Amino acid sequence: MKALVPYPKNCTGCRFCEMVCSLAKENLVNPRKARLRILKKDVASDIPVVCTQCGKCIEGCPQEAICKDNGVVKIDAEKCIGCGLCVEACPFNVITMVNDVAVKCDLCNGNPLCVKYCSQGGVKFEEVKA
Repeated sequence: MKALVPYPKNCTGCRFCEMVCSLAKENLVNPRKARLRILKKDVASDIPVVCTQCGKCIEGCPQEAICKDNGVVKIDAEKCIGCGLCVEACPFNVITMVNDVAVKCDLCNGNPLCVKYCSQGGVKFEEVKA
């Protein structure tokens, strides 16, 4: 299974990954609307925080609006009631609510734009153990 893997030592904190993600998913450049986060640890350290497809959000959803399909956790917007329990269940705080619907990284259908446009390798798309 492939997943996003953060490489904090490579991250420069430019937040370009957040900008690309928000543009692709929300049609506007707003890092707060991105499906990943760059956290400032200290003056010289930034940490990419990404969805690991762990599935904790699936357990938190009372509507069965979240499922795992070929290793990718997906949210069915039609079934989502906007309760936010999946947001609370996410150990990485990368699920957000947009117009009362939960949204998260869907790996851009197998070609994550955050990885494609990260020139420093702060986030990579790699094989991981399931």
